[in-house]
Amino acid sequence: MLALVTVSAIFLRWLPQHGLPILLLFAVSASAAAAIYFSQRGRYSASSRGISEESVDADISAVLWTAFAGMLLGGLGVGIVLAG
Repeated sequence: MLALVTVSAIFLRWLPQHGLPILLLFAVSASAAAAIYFSQRGRYSASSRGISEESVDADISAVLWTAFAGMLLGGLGVGIVLAG
């Protein structure tokens, strides 16, 4: 989450050089960081409950959403840099 917030700030620094399409990168990274932050309590609660019951399941959806956000950020970033 903190890495995504840091990346959001770096994207804003690129705004004068690459123009308004950078705001799309900022929106994706900031919304991914917010989604991680706001779902953190539920995920920790489920994990601690799983540890108590000795049956912890992997949170596959969280991993897939994070991977999707990373791939989207990478693809959009490459596209914006090559277009500009």
